[in-house]
Amino acid sequence: MPVPATSAAEIAASMISWPRNKVDELFKIANTGLFMSSRQQLYADIGEEGIFLIRTNAKGDYQVPLPFAPGQPGPILKKIPGQPQWRIAREGLVLPTAGVPARPEALEIIPRHLAEKLTPPNANGLRYDKLKRTYVDLAEEGTVMVRKNTNGDYQASSTSELTPSGPLLEGIDGMTLWQRKTINTTASDAEESGPTPGKRPRLDQNAEASDPVADNSHPAGTLNENPYLWASWGRITKPDSGESIKIGQLHYPIVPKGPMADQLPLVFIQHPGFAPSRFEVFERMLQEAPSLQPVATSHHAGTNIRKVDGATRLFEKSLTQQVADVYKGFTEPTSRAVAKRLFEVSNESQVFNGRGLALMMQTFRHWQGKSTIGVPRLGDPLDMLPVASGNEGARRIVELLTPDSVAPLQQLNFRPESTHAWQSYAELPNGPGRLSLLLASILGHNGYKVFLPANAENVQLTPPTLVFKKPNHNKVYFLKLGRVETDAIEIKPPPIPELADPLLRARVGAEAHQLLLAANAKGDVVWLIGGVQHPLAGNPSVFIIKER
Repeated sequence: MPVPATSAAEIAASMISWPRNKVDELFKIANTGLFMSSRQQLYADIGEEGIFLIRTNAKGDYQVPLPFAPGQPGPILKKIPGQPQWRIAREGLVLPTAGVPARPEALEIIPRHLAEKLTPPNANGLRYDKLKRTYVDLAEEGTVMVRKNTNGDYQASSTSELTPSGPLLEGIDGMTLWQRKTINTTASDAEESGPTPGKRPRLDQNAEASDPVADNSHPAGTLNENPYLWASWGRITKPDSGESIKIGQLHYPIVPKGPMADQLPLVFIQHPGFAPSRFEVFERMLQEAPSLQPVATSHHAGTNIRKVDGATRLFEKSLTQQVADVYKGFTEPTSRAVAKRLFEVSNESQVFNGRGLALMMQTFRHWQGKSTIGVPRLGDPLDMLPVASGNEGARRIVELLTPDSVAPLQQLNFRPESTHAWQSYAELPNGPGRLSLLLASILGHNGYKVFLPANAENVQLTPPTLVFKKPNHNKVYFLKLGRVETDAIEIKPPPIPELADPLLRARVGAEAHQLLLAANAKGDVVWLIGGVQHPLAGNPSVFIIKER
């Protein structure tokens, strides 16, 4: 008997769809409308269209692949709010099927522990091993070896071959991450081809071209474009190593919980192929591929059902930029030094953990004035400063860092031109009260409340002293000021204790004096030294160090 011919459309559909009557053979991912097959492939329920294979593109969207039309992007999907189904938000281009359907090109991802031994990526995103072999980091996929082909293009390869056989790769503009290279085909080419059996069956009918419904429950700028990206990170079998949790029928690797894990209500899902363990790698991820950052989960009250907050990113920007946004007068090296110190103190290590992530999130909320609850030792960058160390001689000489120093956090450097008071100081740096007013302006610009005496002339009294604090923080800062023309200062014990100075009340004002006495009784005074350094070579800079 003759066998009925199978249309090209049916072949194409079978390559990317799953029979609805066999959906029980897939692993359901909670109530997301997503499923995982035993071959670790992700599927989405698109309602009447059917259940279709999906993949993550470089932008973090879920997209239907078109293996029968190589180089052509498939339709972008968006979740239907409140329903376990997805819809077509933006169509892709489809070419007629020609010949035998192409098989998706596989990649040989190198293990994470080996990737960490490679050189950091250069400006083009290229990394090297000890044998000078070349590697790149693919967004959402991992690190792969690459070689140039005869056309001079980079192509995925492996140690077992000399001629590359993997997919063509290209760098992502403005990033050191790479992606699979697409073949450019104009929309007019697809339209001129006309309707053919090779076009996608039904999948593009009644498609919605408008943007997805906006979720206004989160502040602008904090949303992941794909709140369900985390779902693709699951595995059907429990990982052989590392901590994990189970959501629905899948296992998800998590960020190590860290110390005092039993007191942490949040658990953070971690991308299975990208675990930025140290500050430098974590920063790079936040700058270049923020969709790879961990996702917070928690239990619904009184249940074992996990709630995954994939819509809101833990960090909108890099840690350095978030510091700079709050403390606008910091120099860039100071912002980075504070961010790195925050990372290490929060995690109690140079490697991050779940508890550290939670503490960093809360610290930024506190610094931004969104929470009155601070984290011990992290209430303010000034609290994080170590006591300035001097030489071992009889005199305590403390070397000052230059504004562009990249050393670990030892002092805070401010950009003097960040405030209008700089011009007044620069015109007459030795003028009475000019130094105090400059620092008061800079500190006020950075969110501190500076207490000045009611009698304006008292600002000119010596030695110049400022008292200031943060509105939502219990620490009170006592700052001794001076003008420095060398690369070091000598710290001398005061002839009498500062708070016993009979002229202190006049210099700082009655309110500040009372605040100091109350804070001192609780051990909440932070003793600082700062001012303006006028080096022989270079521009003046404003600095603060911790005296004791």
